[in-house]
Amino acid sequence: MRLRSVEDRLVAVLAESQGSGVLLTPRLVLTSAHLLSVGCLPNVRRPQAVVIAPGGRTTPTRCDVVWAGHPSRCDAALLRARHALIPEEGLAPLRWGAIATGQPVQECQVLGFPQVQRYGEDELEAVQVAGTLLPLSGLLRGRSVLRCDHHPPAQRPDGGSPWAGLSGGPLLAGPVLCGIASSDPMGWGHSSIDAIPLTSIAADAGFTSALRHHWPDAPPFEEVQSSHPEDVAYEERYAKAVKARYSRLEIFGLDDLGTNENSWDLDTAYLSLEARAPQHTADHGEYHPRPETQRVDDLLASRPRTVLRGEAGAGKTTLVWWLASHAACRTLPTKLSALSGLIPFVVPMRSLAAQGTVTPTPDRLPTIAQLPVEDPPSGWAGRVLESGRALLLVDGLDELPQPDRAPARRWLAELLRLHPGTRCLVTVRPLAVEDSWLESEGFEELLLLPMSDTDIQAFVGAWHRAARLECERFTDAPHARRLRDRLDSLERDLSQEFHRNGPLRDLARTPLLCAVICALHRRRSGLLPRTRWDLYRAALAMLLGGRDDYRRIHKPEGITLSVDDGQQLLQRIAVWLVRNGRAELSREQAVRQLELAMRGLRHVREQGTADRVLTHLLNRSGLLQERATDVIQFIHRTFQDYLAAKEFRDNDSLDELLGHAAEEQWQDVIRLVIGHCGRNEARRVISGVLAAADEASDPEAEWPLRTLAAACAIGSAYVDDELHDAVWGGLKALGLPRDGQEVGFLASLGPEILPILPEPDGLDDDQAYIVAILLSSLGDSAFPMLRRYGKHSSGNVRGLVASGWGLQPPGRYATEVLATMRLDDVRLYIHRSAELSELRHLGPLAALEITGGHSSSDLRRGLEGREVRELWLRKNSALRNLDFLRDHPEIESLSIIGCPRLADTSALSELVSPSLRLTMDSPCVGDLASRAEQLPEVTHLVLDLLVDSTVNEQVLWVFPNLAMLRLLVAGTLDLSPLREAQTLQLEVAHLAPGGKLEVLGAEHFGDRLQIIP
Repeated sequence: MRLRSVEDRLVAVLAESQGSGVLLTPRLVLTSAHLLSVGCLPNVRRPQAVVIAPGGRTTPTRCDVVWAGHPSRCDAALLRARHALIPEEGLAPLRWGAIATGQPVQECQVLGFPQVQRYGEDELEAVQVAGTLLPLSGLLRGRSVLRCDHHPPAQRPDGGSPWAGLSGGPLLAGPVLCGIASSDPMGWGHSSIDAIPLTSIAADAGFTSALRHHWPDAPPFEEVQSSHPEDVAYEERYAKAVKARYSRLEIFGLDDLGTNENSWDLDTAYLSLEARAPQHTADHGEYHPRPETQRVDDLLASRPRTVLRGEAGAGKTTLVWWLASHAACRTLPTKLSALSGLIPFVVPMRSLAAQGTVTPTPDRLPTIAQLPVEDPPSGWAGRVLESGRALLLVDGLDELPQPDRAPARRWLAELLRLHPGTRCLVTVRPLAVEDSWLESEGFEELLLLPMSDTDIQAFVGAWHRAARLECERFTDAPHARRLRDRLDSLERDLSQEFHRNGPLRDLARTPLLCAVICALHRRRSGLLPRTRWDLYRAALAMLLGGRDDYRRIHKPEGITLSVDDGQQLLQRIAVWLVRNGRAELSREQAVRQLELAMRGLRHVREQGTADRVLTHLLNRSGLLQERATDVIQFIHRTFQDYLAAKEFRDNDSLDELLGHAAEEQWQDVIRLVIGHCGRNEARRVISGVLAAADEASDPEAEWPLRTLAAACAIGSAYVDDELHDAVWGGLKALGLPRDGQEVGFLASLGPEILPILPEPDGLDDDQAYIVAILLSSLGDSAFPMLRRYGKHSSGNVRGLVASGWGLQPPGRYATEVLATMRLDDVRLYIHRSAELSELRHLGPLAALEITGGHSSSDLRRGLEGREVRELWLRKNSALRNLDFLRDHPEIESLSIIGCPRLADTSALSELVSPSLRLTMDSPCVGDLASRAEQLPEVTHLVLDLLVDSTVNEQVLWVFPNLAMLRLLVAGTLDLSPLREAQTLQLEVAHLAPGGKLEVLGAEHFGDRLQIIP
């Protein structure tokens, strides 16, 4: 599909006179006001025009005039087409701005359909008028002036301007819209064209109001210093390079199918995982009772700046690649349309560390990832950042050494303060940096959740689907068919195994390890490992031993390595990376490490040089990769840490490892070394970590060490009673966690921590609340203790226990935990249909918040026989009427937020509360006005919609006795319909930047009206 340019936005406007225009959106046209007149279309009461879009819908399309300035003051108008005039797919995002220099700006242009360009029998044809923009020439008249580069056209025989018809055409400085053509100034012999600057149009309050209504996501204005035409061509090449680099996902185990390929198109195997905002917030130490849990790409849509935390192998880098490749090619789904067309700068922090810097200047951003594209034009990256078109993807912050993270944070903060329009995603492991690490810079945090049982099944399907696609590479059709049939059978078997084998499911909670299990299951015909270390060992054995034999490849580089040979060689590279705080190294450095390792491997030395052995490992092992020229790294840091741990143990360097126990980057290696240790070595490691914890200077340093010791004890095959008591006694002595990070430390240990957690009796409300947060992350093993905390006297604690429903199996949690609790003073949150159907098991309810696509019939069945005083309905695109309310006249407070298809509100008449609180933002406001006489008495109203005086007069007339009215946007409001109210409290919230609320009719109230900003 061809990527459309800004020139494709040109349209012809036919009204009282013919002119030109530019598409701001597929339906919104900016043109000149003097082209329009009611008289041009006498059969309609509102001004209209007809528009033709050569780049899209070429048939004439009627447009309504939604705003028009006075031709003598602001000669511009906005038209809204009845249909989309151009497909949005592949359309370049509009860039608009203001000339921010007094110097001439060369290589600008005006586009349109002037008289001079007529052909045939007065047929329209477009013209492209190239010239130099002279910012000071029209300064006093408030105009921009384009001086044409070519010879001016001749005067028309009738004396009219040859440029007639050009009015409203876009004035472009490179790809940036800076104004619209307005007139042919006298005295210049048609060699100049006047234009209305966009800044003049945007200064009109009517224009900004109409724009906010019809295009609320309009981009910010850019400052234009030069047209930079070279940028446009380079950005197309850059997008292709990003697509080439990041559009393929490495799928573990695919290269074992008989080809040298171990990747596939990213979209084939990409799985959008679930994420949620953390429960803990920095503000006042508060906790969200039930943070929003959605697919991560859904959550990113509303978060311009995000810190995404996730375990090793959880899919953070895969998400970064998916965003980069689709943003560059403008192919992101609609929910992420705000990112489509942005320029992605992928910053793998491992590469930064290897390049010896953590504070790159903007000009280095395009080159850090070493994409296959030439160097950009001078200053290009800075211009992208300045225009707010950058998507900064900072991947693997935890791969920087601890001392480098603070400078990296300062660099990122300063870069974003300098360029506040930049969208940014930062990925990091869960405990690598403290909570709210970048909150002051406007970042929101998300936690990438472990794969659910459903996600695991989906991943199994995606892996085998990608594997079957690999079969298409074979020219031997019968062999390909047999392999596909076998993969079908293996997929069914593994899917069933995951259904019945809980421990195996727990091993597969990250995409990396799930892919390893898929590969091992295929290779070993169903024989699967039982522990995490068995899984790693089996994966290494599969990759290093027998792959070439299995594929009938004999000595491919003239070298044959056993599993032990390959592991010994790779261990040396891995331990060098850990010791140097690096995640990648150069070929020269890798060769040097192999030379040291080969001193004790004579049979390997005899087969070739270290350089040849490295080539063999890159080509055949599947564990090393060369992502860019002279940049070598492991396919995943987990394997690097596993092999480094093995080397520390084999080389009797456990004391060196333990000397770094307080350093976060070494702690994963210590966790993994336990799997390599015998009984005495394991005791030595655990005791060493405990000693480091005893020497810690403060609790902030002690928490990660105590939990590390516990993790090692859990992973060790043998721990004597004395050591066990020291580990868990030391952890218990720390007391209850004080913040979200300390909760995370304990939660990382899983259900093993249950014996050291206190019972709710004797805990105050705050203490019980913190323990309940921890319990909610421990799965079904914590149900018995959650049941006891669910009987706590504090409604906040019980509310938190109730909110854990969405993270657990709905049936079991309802019957084993919720059914034993008092719920008549807490808010119960429901997302899933299964939760709605389980309400029948629960006791009396006070407040329900139901999110998701539940129809009125679904709600009627779920709420059957229940009494509910407060009800929230959120994000429900399936709700078309409120008929279920006829069974629930007792409701006193009703909130309807994000229900776009709700059209019938007649059932509101069944509510009998004498002081109903009603919150709405749906399009059903008009339906309310039509049913005024049927509605109950409403004393509290919250309107979350674009304030339009006509609509609100109708709505307020429906509710003349309001005591409280809350508005969530700017606009104009007439309170006259409420003049009979005894008192009225008007609360205004969430005004848009620079917005204000104009209140009319306040004189009817006197001191009975309170306005709260």
